[in-house]
Amino acid sequence: IHERLDIIEEKVIKTVEHLESEVKSLLNIISETTSNIPIAPGIPLIDIFD
Repeated sequence: IHERLDIIEEKVIKTVEHLESEVKSLLNIISETTSNIPIAPGIPLIDIFD
């Protein structure tokens, strides 16, 4: 049983690391995209991360 649990733990750790990488990538894309959006005068800024 311990060997199987170790295998499962390793898979979970790898999955979490992969997901962290994906989230960082998506946040970078969002950040780059929002900084390139032209802002019309008189429109209040909205922080999408709030």
